[in-house]
Amino acid sequence: MANKNVPSLDGLIQTKGAPRPDTMSQRGESPVREIQTHLQAAVTQPASSAQAALQPAPSAAVIPAGKEPRAKSLTLRLSETQYERLRRFAFERRLSHQDIIERALLGYLDQEEPSA
Repeated sequence: MANKNVPSLDGLIQTKGAPRPDTMSQRGESPVREIQTHLQAAVTQPASSAQAALQPAPSAAVIPAGKEPRAKSLTLRLSETQYERLRRFAFERRLSHQDIIERALLGYLDQEEPSA
């Protein structure tokens, strides 16, 4: 009875403030890394149009996890109707809410400040 295999949660529990694990994905491969790479490139060399901001960067140009800028968290409040619309849109395209909102924000910023 003492030699029972006790299941381990090592690698499944993440402490607050620890970096996000790269090996776990909720919906298959997420384009977040590519978007972050594109965002970093847009900061150093501004895109010429809002459409360029929505194009994913090639996966070969992915920045190593240790060199990415630290992410900031924001809160977004939506009406029930807006949230349901976002959910439906995300489900139909198999994207996360984060991906959709980030792409929309980058497109808007490039449109409003094309030379910044």
